[in-house]
Amino acid sequence: MKIADCITKNKKKTKEIICPACHFRNCRRHGKYTRKGFHIPNHAEMGLVDIPRFLCRNPDCPLCTFSILPPGVMRYCRFLWTGLLSLKTALEAGVSPKRLAENIWHVGQRVILRAAQLIAYITLWVTGLYQELTAKRPLQGVGATVKAVTEKIGRFELHRRWYRHRYPRRFPDKTERHTI
Repeated sequence: MKIADCITKNKKKTKEIICPACHFRNCRRHGKYTRKGFHIPNHAEMGLVDIPRFLCRNPDCPLCTFSILPPGVMRYCRFLWTGLLSLKTALEAGVSPKRLAENIWHVGQRVILRAAQLIAYITLWVTGLYQELTAKRPLQGVGATVKAVTEKIGRFELHRRWYRHRYPRRFPDKTERHTI
């Protein structure tokens, strides 16, 4: 199965693109770029994904252009979300990182260890965000917690908060007009 098949299977067709920063509805397609190097289990080669770029026509918007990532694709990460969750499940079941790296993901062991650190960091952050939003005890499992937070604040807002938290230097001041 190719990576494009995984993404297009769950892709919703939208006629109107809304800017994630200002919610302006008059956005047009501005081009595309290709993300490459996604790790896919049981495949020696890496997958490619075309990511569309859009131009916000609102002159007061803090973004000039923006990308809408397909479901499951995360910025700055070569694992799809489902891949990270399956990796977390395998590590919790006691499968060694070396075995996962060599036999299943076909990557180096350090890649698996970095992905495990990323999962732990996401779990801690999203659990704190869930408690902040709902004032309830955390849910069991990072997938359920992410789903509950997404239902509460929306997918774009969750992405925006995560990337501002994770990479504060990559996102300049909100008053500055820039491209992400």
